[in-house]
Amino acid sequence: MDSLFGASFFTLTGFHGAHVIGGLVWLVILLFKAFGVQGGFSSKDNLGVEIFGLYWHFVDIVWLLLFSLVYLM
Repeated sequence: MDSLFGASFFTLTGFHGAHVIGGLVWLVILLFKAFGVQGGFSSKDNLGVEIFGLYWHFVDIVWLLLFSLVYLM
């Protein structure tokens, strides 16, 4: 890598991509739990879905910050 910008770009987008892939894996696990043999979620057993929603919104906000930092500056 010849430039600091290139190294920073690939590091930031790589870490963000890893978090997106991790979130998608988590989503698939939740979908298997929702439609699988266990019978889905109840009103008392939905903490995983709530935490996933918070995590996904966090990843979305980080994407907005990365987009404005890398592409607009």
